[in-house]
Amino acid sequence: MKKSAYTDFALEPGLVQLNHASYGLTSRHVMNMADSERYRIESDPTLHLGSELTDGLRSRTSRTAEMLGLDVSRTTFCTNATSGAAAVIGSLPLAAGDTVVVLDAEYSSIIRAWATACERVSAHLLEVPVPLPLQSSDQMLTVLNSAVPGSVTYMQLSVISSSAALRLPIEDIASWVRERGGRLILDVAHAPGHIPVAPDAWGAAAMFGTLHKWLPTLRPVGLLWLTGDLVDRIRPAEVSLTWDSPDLVERFSWPGTFDPVPRLTATSAIDQWEQWHDAGLLAECERLADLGSELLTEVGAQPTASTELAAPRMRAFVLSGVTVAEIKAVLRKADIRAWVGPGPQGECLLRFATHIYNDQHDLEALAGRIKEALPR
Repeated sequence: MKKSAYTDFALEPGLVQLNHASYGLTSRHVMNMADSERYRIESDPTLHLGSELTDGLRSRTSRTAEMLGLDVSRTTFCTNATSGAAAVIGSLPLAAGDTVVVLDAEYSSIIRAWATACERVSAHLLEVPVPLPLQSSDQMLTVLNSAVPGSVTYMQLSVISSSAALRLPIEDIASWVRERGGRLILDVAHAPGHIPVAPDAWGAAAMFGTLHKWLPTLRPVGLLWLTGDLVDRIRPAEVSLTWDSPDLVERFSWPGTFDPVPRLTATSAIDQWEQWHDAGLLAECERLADLGSELLTEVGAQPTASTELAAPRMRAFVLSGVTVAEIKAVLRKADIRAWVGPGPQGECLLRFATHIYNDQHDLEALAGRIKEALPR
């Protein structure tokens, strides 16, 4: 672990942290800013949680939209990616006989949300298996054409899938969805602060995600973006005081009593992230991810994606001949934190993510433990 960057975070000494992609990691700078913000709110909560809160959230939303290249009039904070998904899925028109397509590599709670919505109105949900490793866009389109015989109403798609860390071919799949007469809904939980987001260019109808996975914000901070015709239609899943506000930011600014500090300090996290970016630290994280992929492949782990479809700073691997429980135990004993879990078909998946505090020794330690665990 890089000592120079270690002091930016509150990580336990000696811990090899390669799993910030699960929950994010707040920096000390943002935690300090949050403490100041909380003291300010507690000095007069009637004012600071009342009349001035929406204006504060609006200014932070504007800064976030600017950083991400989004139209601020179609962008808002929300609680987290799950709440953003619930708002979209619960507000979109869906009728008996409609078809919703999801990939089995999608986050499980999002698949369940669509399944619930489809069951409620007798719509069809098609869950399409993603082959691992995924080698090309053409392979994915072939699978879609085989699994989906007719028209599509909506397709749910992650820009970068969670457990398998696939950087999916958005433009090609978006074209496929349009050809089938459908609309594309994007999950970008693993995009802001990791890769550029371009929902207009991708042809998306709606996009939900988080900031706290790849930016050093407090958790949670959700993000919601909508195409023009959906701005007035999408409502929060919880019916609160501002549920029917004509203003998008105000509509999502009060989900009942909540802690607004993660949203109010998001711009502090963006400022720090931009400093890291300008100093070349994030580019170094991408180099480390490439190194980690090489090391794990050498010891027998199989990448879930071709180089073309690999995410810049998050990589996943199929581990054959071992169980999820075995790998979790090995890594926990070594104080190495990486995500380990079942793949869509029950495979044992290992996923790591690199951050500015990681160095070559961290990836070597991970690969060494996996080499010892895999059957020879």
